[in-house]
Amino acid sequence: MKYTNKLAGRIVEMIEQDLCSISEICKSLKISRKTFYKWKKAKPEFGEAVEEAIDHREDVMIASARIGLKQLLEGYVQKKEKITYVPDKNNSAEEVEKCRVVEKKFCPPSIRAIKYVLDREERKKDKDQLLASQRRPLVIEVQDEETKRQLMILQENDFCSGGSLNREVVAAVDSKLEEERKVKSEELKNEQDKLQVQPIAAQVQKPKPNPYPFLPPGYTSRTD
Repeated sequence: MKYTNKLAGRIVEMIEQDLCSISEICKSLKISRKTFYKWKKAKPEFGEAVEEAIDHREDVMIASARIGLKQLLEGYVQKKEKITYVPDKNNSAEEVEKCRVVEKKFCPPSIRAIKYVLDREERKKDKDQLLASQRRPLVIEVQDEETKRQLMILQENDFCSGGSLNREVVAAVDSKLEEERKVKSEELKNEQDKLQVQPIAAQVQKPKPNPYPFLPPGYTSRTD
């Protein structure tokens, strides 16, 4: 069968309405599954329309499921309609409506649905806590240098035993420790340089002001 926009639109419509599966759609329209997927691959606009139809169908299904779950959690009113028919007086072959009775029944919340939601929320909290604990880095502080060295050897050996017997692992750890010592030594030296007392500049004595500016130069008061 030849590809046409009309046929493609019908396929997309049937997918979106969730009337049947791809196999049933192909059988109904008398095309093979191979042809359907060939068109989907060869016609980008058709492929995009099919994917959008599938997404829309799933969104509608999820929305319907949420509405149903909400009704089960809160309870709902179920309507039951009963219609009575009687033979038509003018035409015995036909029937006419005699009366219509509508019954309303309140359905209480479903204990099973409530338990399902609570269990799902509990599992979500446990999962979030687990992810948070996995993201948090593990910090171990040790004061003893040898203990620190053994822990570094264990880490360097991918937390497997026997790392202290592996020369390459031990050499790598010792090299890291040596680098740490050099860095700490340099930092300590810089701190000591900053703490050294700087020489205090000699204070320059300012000349005393003349208490008798009205006397000629060289003269002083008799009271001096």
